[in-house]
Amino acid sequence: MNTPRDINEVLKYLLSDGKQEHIAASVLAADDEAYLNKLVAAVRAGKRAVLIVEDSDDKLKYMFSNASRAEAVSMLGKVIEATGRRLANGDD
Repeated sequence: MNTPRDINEVLKYLLSDGKQEHIAASVLAADDEAYLNKLVAAVRAGKRAVLIVEDSDDKLKYMFSNASRAEAVSMLGKVIEATGRRLANGDD
């Protein structure tokens, strides 16, 4: 059996799940990080997505993945409708 020469590199690899290095600091809770990773995996698998981020200067940055603009607007409409239904039912 081969033993690694640099145990620190092995530990870094194990902690990074074998993927690219994670961002040094995150403001997300562990559950939110896990959910975000699942969403990114779904996009990488070919699922359609709309990603919207409000930048520090109040500008919206967005990306459509595997969808046309019309499909993206339709997806956003579905999200708004579902959110409205949950709020009307008292679900947070």
